[in-house]
Amino acid sequence: MEKHETVVRVLVADDDEVFLEILAETVEQADAAVDLAPDGLAALEQLAAGDFDILITDLNMPRMDGLTLLRQVRTFYPHILCILITGFGSLESAIQALRLGAYDYIQKPFMMEQVGVTIRNAVDRVKAYKERAGLLLEIETLQRKVCSLEGMQFGGGSNHDIPGAPLGGPLQADQSRFRPDAFLEKPMGNPNSTLTALEALKGLKRDGIITDSELDRLKKLIVSKIESGRL
Repeated sequence: MEKHETVVRVLVADDDEVFLEILAETVEQADAAVDLAPDGLAALEQLAAGDFDILITDLNMPRMDGLTLLRQVRTFYPHILCILITGFGSLESAIQALRLGAYDYIQKPFMMEQVGVTIRNAVDRVKAYKERAGLLLEIETLQRKVCSLEGMQFGGGSNHDIPGAPLGGPLQADQSRFRPDAFLEKPMGNPNSTLTALEALKGLKRDGIITDSELDRLKKLIVSKIESGRL
């Protein structure tokens, strides 16, 4: 099964070279790629030229301050998680940043452990989102392929309801006896059951009923059936 790309790109903006180096090292320790900007305007230019996931910005910078940069990012790059670095006694600015949609804030002088936890949490959140987005894209690709093959097999077919409870709904049976493979068993006369099964698998993974390894195994089984002409 193809491994989805989960590299997280972080841009750090600060006019203090010492803090830039410290934050860059902390970002790398969180298993993320890092780029540096010496001020807010330079950061905005780099954001326009690159594909970033997280912005860590100081509050006080030349040419463009952190709050102004945050407003621009929330307007043009709303998917980016923003972390604002504030000076001592700048709690009002931190609250304003959170109201503008910042993910979190760090107050100077800061403890490295606290900064590391904040950055790791942000990186982990982005990775989880990327993995989920990649999984959904893969399943949607399989759905289109299955739909195309079933359309050829059944001549377009008709949309039948599946007898019993919906596959995507709550499980009534004992979960210890649940077999994920059952979702791949196509009832007679129902050309859309495989599509329903794929949708159900997404729900099962999201609800924690099946694990990542089980989902990978089931997707491999779907692919093998499609390639062998059994689906």
